[in-house]
Amino acid sequence: MCEAESQKPLPSVAIIVPTRGRPELLKRCLRQILPYVEEHPECTVVVSDDGDARQTRASLGVEFDRVKVVQGPRRGPAANRNSGMKHSEGDLLIFLDDDCRPESSLIEEYQREAEKHPECSVFEGRISAEGAWTGFADTAPVNESGGFLWSCNFAIRRDLYLRIGGFDERFPFPAMEDVDLNFRVEGKSPIRFLPEARVFHDVERRAGWKHLKHHSLSVILYIHLHGLKESQQGPGFFAFSLVGTVRRGFSNYLQRKLTKDFSHFLLTIWANTLILTITLFWRFHPYLAKKLFPACCAGCRSIHASLMAEGP
Repeated sequence: MCEAESQKPLPSVAIIVPTRGRPELLKRCLRQILPYVEEHPECTVVVSDDGDARQTRASLGVEFDRVKVVQGPRRGPAANRNSGMKHSEGDLLIFLDDDCRPESSLIEEYQREAEKHPECSVFEGRISAEGAWTGFADTAPVNESGGFLWSCNFAIRRDLYLRIGGFDERFPFPAMEDVDLNFRVEGKSPIRFLPEARVFHDVERRAGWKHLKHHSLSVILYIHLHGLKESQQGPGFFAFSLVGTVRRGFSNYLQRKLTKDFSHFLLTIWANTLILTITLFWRFHPYLAKKLFPACCAGCRSIHASLMAEGP
């Protein structure tokens, strides 16, 4: 029997939106959901700002007076989402990102499905990319048919979120913290995919070695916390991933005529090669990660420190 099977229908919902220095994108997101919130007193919205909450509060003004804005801990998106949860009230937590454009029916869809399925504590929403793909550094989270519990659009019952400890704050970058949450949720609740709970996410350009290094260190931390075998991300996985990266890159070049940021494509291959090397010599992964991905910021240093720890 599922742990959530005996729960009663949900009386309340908390929508949590982490942000940092993107007031216009935040407003676009909030305008999509506020009409429903204003008609449903059991729904509340919390914005946790990892930059300057006072500036964000002033920018939102009276148009968004139903929104609670709190100061984030300034330790990355995982900690920022946990901060939003701590300042919220509601039995169902809906997490959205400020750069998403949710459909107006999204909250209602989550609420209705949660009431209909008390045996389920986790719901993943649909994520569609919006905008043109123009180069090798373009990216967007996509979840059109389920199987990806991306943090920009999902819901979880508060009691399960608290039992698993929320997002792991050892992940300082917007990378792998949602994969880690998904790993820890498995076996504790079914995960229902809701295609009607949809958001649109802009295609954005993330070029350069810094982004790839932060993602690579996050991947290594994820494997460190859960193990090569348990995470199913050993050398074979990354060898296959490396081949897939090369194949997709040349396919995009030949079929879609993408040429912008070709150097980023080459850097991606290099980053994947380094991760593969680290998994091949996993016994020495804390030292190899520090050598092959040297720190450029406090987030890198915190991951290095976590890797030097004995275990999770």
